Formats: sequence, C-alpha cells, structure tokens
Amino acid sequence: MRLSKTLFSLAIFGLAVNAAASASPCDFKGLSVGDKATPPQQIMKHFGVEKYKDSDLELQKVQAAPGYWEHIAKVGITNMSEETQLRMGPSCGDKSCEIPYGTGVTVGSGAFPISVGVFVSFDKTGIIETIDVFYDMTVWNEVLALMNTKYGDNWHVEKSEQVTMDYETKKTEPQTVINLTHRTPGRNVKTGDTCTIGVSSRDVIFLHTTPPIYRAVMEIKLVSKNF
Repeated sequence: MRLSKTLFSLAIFGLAVNAAASASPCDFKGLSVGDKATPPQQIMKHFGVEKYKDSDLELQKVQAAPGYWEHIAKVGITNMSEETQLRMGPSCGDKSCEIPYGTGVTVGSGAFPISVGVFVSFDKTGIIETIDVFYDMTVWNEVLALMNTKYGDNWHVEKSEQVTMDYETKKTEPQTVINLTHRTPGRNVKTGDTCTIGVSSRDVIFLHTTPPIYRAVMEIKLVSKNF
C-alpha cells in the first residue's frame, strides 16, 4: 500500500513537472509578467535604456502647450498620445513604462533585425501585469515565426473582415484582421504565475500617424489571482 501511494505521488509529481515544462514562457526578452520591478528603472535597464523621461511630467507640459486640444480633434486622442510618446522617447510613469517603436529594441538577428516598441504596465507594488510588443504589420510572418519558436506554434486563429480608417480624412480601406490566442497557458517559472498570450495583426481601427502606420501587437497578460 505504501509503495502504491509512493508511485502514485511520483506519477502526479511527474505530470506536474511535465505540465510546467510544456508551458509557454510569460516573458519578452527575459522580462516576465509576474516579475517584480521596483523601481521601474529596472524595466528600462533590462532593455538597455539608461536615460528616460518622466511621462507624467512630460504629458503635463504637452497638454499645456498651444494647439494641443486642436491637434487631438484632428488626429484623435490615440494618435496624439503616440505622437507625444515618440517625441518624449523612452519614458516611465507611476503605472507603466514605454519604449517607442524605432528607438532601440529589436527582435530577430542578422543584418536587418526587426524594430519593435514595448509597453510594460505594473501595479502599485511593482508587479508586472502586461507586456505589449508592437511592430510593423508588414513583417507579420517574420515575427510570427520568431514567436512560434519561443512560445510554440499552438494558436487559436480567428480572421475577420474589417475596415481601417484614416481619422483625419475618414477614408476607409478593407482589411483582414488576424487574432491569435495561444492555447497553452504561459507560466513564469520563477514565481509560478500564469499568463495569456495574444497577437493581433491590427491594434486599433485607425491608421497611426507615427511609424508603423499599420501596427500589429502581441500582448502577454498576467492571470490575476485576486478572485
């Protein structure tokens, strides 16, 4: 009887180990949701950013500048926010850090690595909750191949026919939008936290006024334990 219980326990342990081993990672370039990054300088340093601005302070300056609200009416609040972020460069506030597209973070290897932007949000204790990685939709296949290698080619795929709009001119164009949801739950092996991984070939309905104009995004999201 004792031997049977021991074998049963070992079998359950083996299943747990195999499940953990088969889980996808919850990180981008080694930074994972569930990690604690206090102060946020640790996030920026992780991506090789030594100098960055206080986004909350910079936003107050921008909002006080002449023509701010008129420009929002022209390009929309999302585009205005992205234009402001690009002018600021890498920055952190009390809830998030962002490294704009084209300012240093790349994926892939070889002579022509792929530029990406990175947005990281965290709670008041410094626990990283989401990591968004956005990139040019024209390199969708190349980035997907990199993600398949890291997270596994195990996606639930949804396609839909939608339209993308130029906010200023209101002109629209048809677009096939691809949404991928990873079937295998991700796991932070250091903390035991789990995550979801999703990818979309289009992040918002409007064309962007900052590069890339057509923007795809991957999001790694911490699964909350607060239930």
